Amino acid sequence: MTSNTSSKAKTIPSYNKQDIEQCMNNFRLLVLTNINEMKKMKANLISSGKMSHSEKEYILGFSWRVFLDVISIDDKSTLKSIIEDTLNKRKTIKNLIKKNALNKFKGDPLGGLSGGGKNEADDWDSFFNQSDAIKLIKQDIDRTMPYEKLFREPYILEMESSLLKLFAKNHKDLSYKQGMNEILSVLIYSMYPYYVKSPITKITNEIIDKWVKDPVQNFKEIYYFFHDENELENDLYYLFENIMIKDGLGKFFDDPPFESGKMPYLIKRAKYIVIKKLSEQDRQIYSHIVNKGLDYSMIFQRWFKCLFKREFQIKDVLLIWDRILSNECDKPTGELTYIDNIVIAMILNVKYDLLNKDNHGMFEILLHYPPIGQINDFLNLIENIKDNLTVAPTNEEQIKQAASSSSKNTPIVTKDPVTVEGGSQSTKNVMQINPLLFNPNLILNPQLQNNQNMMFYPYNPLFAQQPIPQNVQPQKDNKKDFEIISKEDLSPMEKIKSSYYVSDSSSVNALKELKSIGNKYKNVFSADDKNRLDFLIDSLCAKL
Repeated sequence: MTSNTSSKAKTIPSYNKQDIEQCMNNFRLLVLTNINEMKKMKANLISSGKMSHSEKEYILGFSWRVFLDVISIDDKSTLKSIIEDTLNKRKTIKNLIKKNALNKFKGDPLGGLSGGGKNEADDWDSFFNQSDAIKLIKQDIDRTMPYEKLFREPYILEMESSLLKLFAKNHKDLSYKQGMNEILSVLIYSMYPYYVKSPITKITNEIIDKWVKDPVQNFKEIYYFFHDENELENDLYYLFENIMIKDGLGKFFDDPPFESGKMPYLIKRAKYIVIKKLSEQDRQIYSHIVNKGLDYSMIFQRWFKCLFKREFQIKDVLLIWDRILSNECDKPTGELTYIDNIVIAMILNVKYDLLNKDNHGMFEILLHYPPIGQINDFLNLIENIKDNLTVAPTNEEQIKQAASSSSKNTPIVTKDPVTVEGGSQSTKNVMQINPLLFNPNLILNPQLQNNQNMMFYPYNPLFAQQPIPQNVQPQKDNKKDFEIISKEDLSPMEKIKSSYYVSDSSSVNALKELKSIGNKYKNVFSADDKNRLDFLIDSLCAKL
């Protein structure tokens, strides 16, 4: 995998021509040679997703769309049917994106139905309800992966904004929540390198018939169709919508009102993983977590909502997601149950560090998870977790039953302060389970509790802006400073893949000067200053 490099930011992921050829060949071998045996082809992709080998990297752009049912495959599927289904989906979402971009409300927003149709009041009400979400989307995409140059590109920022707004509009019950931008960013990062400029301008029935007649012979054209850069936004929407809705990731973002008395799904899932699954895997670390009263739900909030994106390097995140999505595709639950194994593996991976820490110490380790040395070793640890991927509990009673059966096995002795008459406190040993773990009424909404425990920070750790990691070092670029080319000859994706693009030589000096400043002071600039300089250069390029 090669990419254009910048001395001020990490590289933009992209494949060169040689890599794209390899992608096409693997697409031919793994997909098209089995295209008449769809069930076998899907099984091969799932098996590939559960393994760690370099060949898989070159088929991920297609595999994830199969895993997430964007490319729907069943016993009746054929190459022709999945092509036609893809065309229909792209057309549908393209029209929705266009309609959403052009949608304007008429009349007086305070004047009821004056000047508009019968649904005008509802439209304005919807508009005002979404305004907060729109502000939040803009705020979040501006700070998404600030150290990755790809996510400072205007083309990508506009795409992120459009997709998140459309999702919020189409799913008003869930709308947009902080953290969804992180999920979309991984999907963009994973799909981007595979999409290329297609030489095919129009798909006709004759072309489809030709592909179906001899798919292996026409493998390049079929690859272009499924990886057309002009369709990237449309394909991404379905990827994002399906992982949130069909595969159930959106449940982690669905928080019922505090006054409803209902336990959030995230809390239920966190409890079930620790009470039921972790206790079965390792009684020692489970007992330590319970005795110290660790509020793991606050940590899992970040892990679940960002799907481990903040805990691992992005290239490792893709491998971890590969496991999650392929397992869910293999045994659909609507719960992404493979997440449970990853959570347990993460705890066991730092088990002995945790055993030496108190409540606050464990919280710090898990919140700021230490770097993984060899990702394959960690993936093997996940596979060694007992295969108990059952669906998470749906009600509080199941959680209480799990807690009850777990506590009967090994009672856990804790020291608990007890208030006695007169207001004084004494400490006694009691045989009990920490109530924070098992009493849903105590942790319906941790942020609302007036608790002085260090677990409850004054900020939400999930969304605190992250600095550029220390291990991200600028890379030298031996290419010419700037490419003097015509912007009109480039597609949007090609513009991004060019390190810089200018249309007249008179502006080169200004750009060179900015780059010189970045190189000269790169060792003393703060992360924020580096980002600001990147933004200035990108803005200047965009104006040319």
